Amino acid sequence: MKTTLLLGVIFFAFAQFSSAEGDIAINDAWVREVPPGSSVSAIYMTIQSNGDEDDKLVSMSSKAAESAELHTSKVDSNGVATMEMIEVLDIPSNNSIDFQPGGMHIMLIGLKESLVGKDSVNLKLVFEKAGEVMIEVPVKKGQEGGHKHHH
Repeated sequence: MKTTLLLGVIFFAFAQFSSAEGDIAINDAWVREVPPGSSVSAIYMTIQSNGDEDDKLVSMSSKAAESAELHTSKVDSNGVATMEMIEVLDIPSNNSIDFQPGGMHIMLIGLKESLVGKDSVNLKLVFEKAGEVMIEVPVKKGQEGGHKHHH
């Protein structure tokens, strides 16, 4: 009898003070490797919300770039693709949002160094409720048939 009560209290305590990582999970993140001299690249991922409350992605930053912005690509009725910046992204509870080429992505603007040869870049995501989530984003080589340099 006492054990059950104790477990209930422990569970309640954890439910009240769940950590940021508990409610928000970032999956399959990758950043596009761009040619040397490029000042921008894009990060793609899936944001998974496991919380009972809606959350918002309010800001992002990376030490690899001057700034990071959330953009979505839209195609208008004339077939013209436009990029639109999103200030705040709503993340519905128990839902996931896919960032993928041709859709939503995080633009790294003003890259401080070439991504060529790098394994990953760091990305800090700030959520209204979940707080800060730091991730390492693997650099994915493009399929553009570029030549590789062997050391």
